[in-house]
Amino acid sequence: MKDAEGAGPSAGAGASAGAGAGAELMARLVAEVDWTKVVDPSIPRPDGQYGPDLLERLWSPDLRTADDAHVTLHFVCCGDGGSVRPAAPEVLPFLVEAVRDPAVKVRPQILETLAVLARAGNEARAAAPGPGPGGWWRTAPAAWPAAWERAVDALLPLLADDVEDEEAVRAGVAAVLARDTYRADDLVDRFLARFEAEPDLSAAEQLVLAVGELAPHAVERREDAVAWLRERSTDAGKGEEPDMDDDIEAWLAWMEQHGHDVRPAAVVALRRALRPR
Repeated sequence: MKDAEGAGPSAGAGASAGAGAGAELMARLVAEVDWTKVVDPSIPRPDGQYGPDLLERLWSPDLRTADDAHVTLHFVCCGDGGSVRPAAPEVLPFLVEAVRDPAVKVRPQILETLAVLARAGNEARAAAPGPGPGGWWRTAPAAWPAAWERAVDALLPLLADDVEDEEAVRAGVAAVLARDTYRADDLVDRFLARFEAEPDLSAAEQLVLAVGELAPHAVERREDAVAWLRERSTDAGKGEEPDMDDDIEAWLAWMEQHGHDVRPAAVVALRRALRPR
């Protein structure tokens, strides 16, 4: 049931669990989100309507509280991943804000939701009117494309976030941006440039996979992307790490070099890049 302030099923766990969020953020959640659209589709309104504390709990210092909030937000935004629901454009700016905040403990999980939304949004834009195979309707609100493009602009700086131990976030951002097929040429350029400066292997591999995803959709940069992936598929980077005990000078020289062996990822990416549109 809703409480006196109108918050739905998410109310009651909010005040203490969301201690990681400030009063200013809470005021923005109240003012900037149309909460009548943030609903549990399986429960009739008003009992199925959520309130601002649902988003607030993403900032909780308690991992389980934050994760539970994320799971609920994933469901109200995209259900099983087939469509973009009306809640998504409303909460998307704050999902991105949470990803940009190092204090949020569920940043990689939120990025996974953003990737699902991006795919569902693309499928909805490409779908013919009416149900698709299996009778499933691919839908997205009219506000989604513009909201998504603003989200992409806000996520782009995170590609270059070199804070230690943030490679999972950089990799997640690359995976999300790889779904923005409508900006393929620009993003391929950004991924190629970032690869040269990326210090961590896991994020470098995701950049390679992202180039493979976008290459079939690129116009000006498709051939360059394919050629780059071919180079990566045969490039061992700086090679195997020498044994420090055997040759300290060789090890130090190796450590000073930059270069990743991403050959397995490049092979997969190349196959994706060469598939028909």
